[in-house]
Amino acid sequence: MVPQEQLKSERVRVLLVEDEWFIRFDLAEQLRGAGFEVVEASTADDAMEYISSGERIDALITDIRMPGTLDGLELAERVHDMQPMLLILVASGSIELESAASRVGRFIRKPYDPKQIATLIAEMLGPAL
Repeated sequence: MVPQEQLKSERVRVLLVEDEWFIRFDLAEQLRGAGFEVVEASTADDAMEYISSGERIDALITDIRMPGTLDGLELAERVHDMQPMLLILVASGSIELESAASRVGRFIRKPYDPKQIATLIAEMLGPAL
């Protein structure tokens, strides 16, 4: 059993899945600056491997269109099935994907401001922080 003090001191862990390096780097830095622990993946396949390893995540941010066998929407759907209460943000520049993404999480339209994403996560997780 983990002591309650240790549980409270753990930072919120965000899994960030984005194939475009600069976007991933910028958002990861903003999230870290806001006090989050960030795990980065460049494909949905890599993210699914990380999740399948049993590592804890408190939030998922994923782009939809990425190379690999899974896209970000498929990743979000699988993660939502496994952890329906997990905070999931699904990003895309294609507004036509909003309704599909909204079934499993909150849709974020690209381009977005990384500072706003950090604020949004903090607001959505509220007292969990």
